[in-house]
Amino acid sequence: MGKLFQIMTFDGGGIRGALVAALLRRLQGRFPDLINNVDLFAGTSTGSAVALTLAHGKSIADLQEFYSTQHMKSVFGKSRWNFLRPKHSNDNLRKLLEQDFPDIEVKMGGESRKMLLSDLKKKVLVTSFKLDDKVIRSWSPVFFHNYDNENTCIEPSANEPVVDVAMRSAAAPTIFPSHQGHIDGGMMANNPSTAAIAIALRHNPGLDIKDIRLLSFGTGYTPTLLKTDTRNWGVLQWLLNPFNEPKNPLLTILFDGVVQADDFMSREILGEERYHRVNLELPNQTACDDWREVENLIKLAISKDDKTEKLMDETVKWLSYNWFDEVPQISTAAGRT
Repeated sequence: MGKLFQIMTFDGGGIRGALVAALLRRLQGRFPDLINNVDLFAGTSTGSAVALTLAHGKSIADLQEFYSTQHMKSVFGKSRWNFLRPKHSNDNLRKLLEQDFPDIEVKMGGESRKMLLSDLKKKVLVTSFKLDDKVIRSWSPVFFHNYDNENTCIEPSANEPVVDVAMRSAAAPTIFPSHQGHIDGGMMANNPSTAAIAIALRHNPGLDIKDIRLLSFGTGYTPTLLKTDTRNWGVLQWLLNPFNEPKNPLLTILFDGVVQADDFMSREILGEERYHRVNLELPNQTACDDWREVENLIKLAISKDDKTEKLMDETVKWLSYNWFDEVPQISTAAGRT
């Protein structure tokens, strides 16, 4: 076996990125070197902000600040919901991202330029979906990353601005406006784990799949089903179901379905020892833009309830035996805070 190749992936989910940040902080308390040797961060939608922040070399504490109630309120606090416009403007999202990824000064006291993917310290993958590619004259999935490669419609070059890449990935239909002809990567890879495996193998010649270790973070889930008889549903019912959960059936199925599919595929490709999923069950349906739930998500991540403790214990055990080149010393109480 060669040196382990560590991949860490992050699902989409809006404000539920606060849950991921809190879980990362809790795990880092048990494993201080948790993210230090990661070879590839990958994210979709809100997960792209997580992946880009960590690839930039910022701390998990910085990530928690990004997902503070104050910041999430600034992004999602003003709703303009109607059938003819996106629910939220993306202006404050851009401002928040520009704080996290500021322009780079080119000349002392003079010119500056946008931070590019190529400027990041670690390798990163961000998914999106392009609505109209002028070259192939069709829509197409897009995998932004900072590996050296020829610029193509599916894999653009690393000279893409970080802020724009994040906004392209987070442009969830009906929630945010499309950005530069792109919409949310969650439409085809809300869980970017399988895409991350493919990119890692494609751009690391000689990498043995047996050396890959993938830690996948979900943004929480609530068991969901449609109890209603859907045989006579038309466009309106599939788009809006205001009196029952889920309220947006088609979008919910699209986002949740691809998450579950990617989890299955990645687990089968890598196996239990090389792939682990961290995804907490939420007590209630939590909308991706409900900023009032940020504190509840954080409390759930650090709580001692049975489901959280079970997941933490399983994750700590998997990390201790599979994530590191050498098994670290951990206490018997590992995973509990």
